[in-house]
Amino acid sequence: MDRREFGSYGVVANVQSDRVLRTGAKVWVLGCNGDASCPQVRGLSKGGRTMTKYTHYKRLANFRAAWIPDHQLPHIWATWMFTERADAEKCAEILGRMWDGVRYFNRDGSMLLRDGITEGEAFKRERDRR
Repeated sequence: MDRREFGSYGVVANVQSDRVLRTGAKVWVLGCNGDASCPQVRGLSKGGRTMTKYTHYKRLANFRAAWIPDHQLPHIWATWMFTERADAEKCAEILGRMWDGVRYFNRDGSMLLRDGITEGEAFKRERDRR
């Protein structure tokens, strides 16, 4: 089965802060396993290797649609592949709008890296928009 039948477009973002992934690195959003705030992403680590890990949406920024290159196809979940670029752009727009302005701390919770609304308020804000 050719994975292109699921779609040729996906969602990418840039890392704002992470202890493993490079800051500013482009990552592919591979999928989300039911925890609505922590997707699986694939991108460049600080050590220079490509890696897959779970991270938080609030640690990502600049969500956008992109064509999926052949070497990324096996990693992206079929539910996160779009046949039309407009569908991928709509998904990226929703993610960007929902997670923009959500506060987060460094990994040990001792320093606020970005102030803003809570995760619960972000979910409520998005639910009220629909």
